[in-house]
Amino acid sequence: MIFTTSGLFRDLYGAQLVWLERAALMALDASVIYVQQNYPALTIALNHALEPLGNLQNPGREPLSVNHVAARWVDDARKSLAEGSSPMQAGKRTAYRVFGAPPGAYGAGVNRMVERSGSWEQRQEVARVSLNRMGHAYGPELAGEPRQADFSERLATVSNTYLGRAGNLYGILDNNDSFDYLGGLSLAVETQRGEAPDNYILLHADRHNYSVEPLQKALLRELRGQHLNPQWLQPLMEEGYAGARTMGSEFLEYLWGWQVTNPGIVKSWVWNEVKSVYLDDRLGLGLDEFLEQGHNVHVLTNMLAIMLVSAQKEFWEASQETIAEVAERFAELVLANGLPGSGDTSPSHLLYDWLETYFPPEKYAQLRAVVTAAQVDYQIAQGPAEISEIVMQPEEPASVADSTARQSIDETADAVRQQPLPVPPVYILLAACLALIALGWILGTRRHVVTA
Repeated sequence: MIFTTSGLFRDLYGAQLVWLERAALMALDASVIYVQQNYPALTIALNHALEPLGNLQNPGREPLSVNHVAARWVDDARKSLAEGSSPMQAGKRTAYRVFGAPPGAYGAGVNRMVERSGSWEQRQEVARVSLNRMGHAYGPELAGEPRQADFSERLATVSNTYLGRAGNLYGILDNNDSFDYLGGLSLAVETQRGEAPDNYILLHADRHNYSVEPLQKALLRELRGQHLNPQWLQPLMEEGYAGARTMGSEFLEYLWGWQVTNPGIVKSWVWNEVKSVYLDDRLGLGLDEFLEQGHNVHVLTNMLAIMLVSAQKEFWEASQETIAEVAERFAELVLANGLPGSGDTSPSHLLYDWLETYFPPEKYAQLRAVVTAAQVDYQIAQGPAEISEIVMQPEEPASVADSTARQSIDETADAVRQQPLPVPPVYILLAACLALIALGWILGTRRHVVTA
C-alpha cells in the first residue's frame, strides 16, 4: 500500500501526510512481536523503521497472513539486506509509503508529456516521467527526498489504484489532473509490474453515501453523458470559440491522455465515435461546420492531429480509408490556415513523415513547406570567445590651457601612485593579535613538552 500526493495537498495538508506515514508504521507495529519471533535477523531493521512513531508504538502479534503491510515490509527488508543495505537503511527505506512530486513542484508531469506527443515514441517513456517526478518520499523524517528506487519497488506489487473525487465540479474527462495522477500511476505500475492494475474512482462528495466504481465505467459514462451527447454539445456551440476549445483543447486532449495511460479502456470504437460525431456530424448539429468557423478551425486542426497521432502510434485501429480521409482534411486546413501551434502539431513531429504515404508528392511537398516554415531553429547564444580589455582613448585637448591642466593632473596622479599606501590601524591590531596567539601557542606547547 502506498499513497501518492498532489503538490497542492502536500502544501495545504502536510501534517496529514505525516499521519498517513505514521498510519503505515502503526500497521507494521501491529506485527512487531510476530516478526521478532519469526524473523529475529530483522529486529534491528524493524527498530529503525519504527523510530518515527516514538511513544505511539504499541507492539502487536498479528501474523503476516493477516497484516499485509507488515508482510510486504518483511519481504522488502530481507531483500534489501541481502543486497547489502545496512539494517538502518533497510528498515527505513522499505517502510516509506507516502510519495509525491519534489518540494515546490506540482503535477506528475504526465499531462505535459502526453500533450507533447512528438517528444516520445513508447509509453514507457511517459511512465519514466511519472516514476521520476512522483518518487519523492514524505513523512515524519522526510520532506520530499528523492527515493525513486523505493517508489518503483513499491509499485511493482500494487494491484489496485484509486482516485478520490470529493465533488462534481470537474469530471475525469474535463480536467487533465485526473489522467496526470491516476493515469500516470496506472502506467507506472504497469511498467514496473508488467501488468496494468485495476483502476477505481472513489466518489465521496457525500460522506454518508460514498461509492467505488471502476475507472472504465466512470470514464465511459462521462463520455456518453457529455462529450457525445447533443444536449451537452449544442450549448457549447452557442459559446463560440470558448465552446470549441472545450471540445478540442480540453475534451479530446484529455481523452488522448487516458488513451496513452490506459489503452485497455479507450479502445478504437471510442475514436470511431468521436470521428462520427465531431467530423461527420452524425448528430445533425452542424458540428462539422461550427468547427470550421473563424478561429474554431485551429481547434479542429488540432483535433484532427490528435486522431492521426492516435493512429500513427497504433492506438486507433482505423482503416486506411478512414486515415486517408482524416489526413486529407488535416492537410487542407494546414495549407489554408497554418499549424495551430499545439504539441501534437509540432513541426518536428514524426507524424509528418508518417503522413507522406497518404498524399501525392505534390500535395505532400506543399504540406512539408508549411511545416518547415513553422520550424524554429533553437540555438543557444554563444558567449564571447575571448575577453579584451577596453582602453579609453584620451580626447584631444581643446586648448593650451586645457593641455596644461591635464598635464598637471597626470603629474599629481603619478606622485600619488609612487607614495606608499598607509596601513589601516585595524590591520596592525589584527596582526598583533595573531602574533600574540601564535606566541602563546608555542609557549604552551613547550611547557606541555617539559611537563610530560
